[in-house]
Amino acid sequence: MPELPEVESVRRGLQAAQLRAPVVEVWRSAFKLRVGKSWAEENLACLKDNVPKDIRRRGKYIVWEFADPDGETNGLVIHLGMSGRCGVTTTAQPKVAHTHFALRLGDDREVRLVDPRRFGGLRAGRLQDLMASEPLGTLGPEPLEKGFGGAVLAERLGSSRRPIRDALLDQEAIAGLGNIYAVEALFAAGIFPMVEAQRLHASAWERLAGTIVAVLQRGIDNGGTTLKDFRNVEGEVGRNQDDLRVYGRAEEPCPRCGQALVGFVSGGRSGAFCPRCQPRPRTRLVR
Repeated sequence: MPELPEVESVRRGLQAAQLRAPVVEVWRSAFKLRVGKSWAEENLACLKDNVPKDIRRRGKYIVWEFADPDGETNGLVIHLGMSGRCGVTTTAQPKVAHTHFALRLGDDREVRLVDPRRFGGLRAGRLQDLMASEPLGTLGPEPLEKGFGGAVLAERLGSSRRPIRDALLDQEAIAGLGNIYAVEALFAAGIFPMVEAQRLHASAWERLAGTIVAVLQRGIDNGGTTLKDFRNVEGEVGRNQDDLRVYGRAEEPCPRCGQALVGFVSGGRSGAFCPRCQPRPRTRLVR
């Protein structure tokens, strides 16, 4: 599924579109989205006659704020799933295949969600209720916000016996980080991806926090990673796939030392590492 940089790229595209006209129609296809039963009550009709406001991101979710006619603050949470795409178009444009949601605004523009695999999700309601309930209410700290660092990571993951790569994917520990960027951050930090998280020393946590921020920011600067489905609001692919150091490059030379990268699978997710730059630790603590 799209990770933090991809969702941030979509958020920025929606924000740049300056969507400020009131909602005049909410359209939804007859097909259910498969994200899970906690998303079953979409409540999208509550957005009718609302005025769009700020668009933010929380972890891997877009959170769109609206003002209803009574002055209350509503929200729309958009989960892009595995293949979801958000775009802005005119109402005159016919809906393409796999369009499952359209928010028509008073300026004859529509925001549409296209999701061929239907693993995305939509939820609307009072913004404060959405922020306090799952999935937003259980998310961990944002890695790109002030205050994030090694101490935060150590506090949330320092007692875990899971492999560090797997532990980093826990959204309750750190919001928005997914497999691609976790693998890249571990390579940049020189940390073996299968070492138990509890074995990391404070210095390793600090180094890892820094590389997490760096690879996420690089992903955003590159417009996200497109391996298959991801497109931004303008329908363009990201560029970060051309800048990945190790993810998806098993058996290729390490970009740092030339050693052949080694692939691995853990928790159902694949990755790659350099056995020379990320050696299996010989001591109890990884510094």
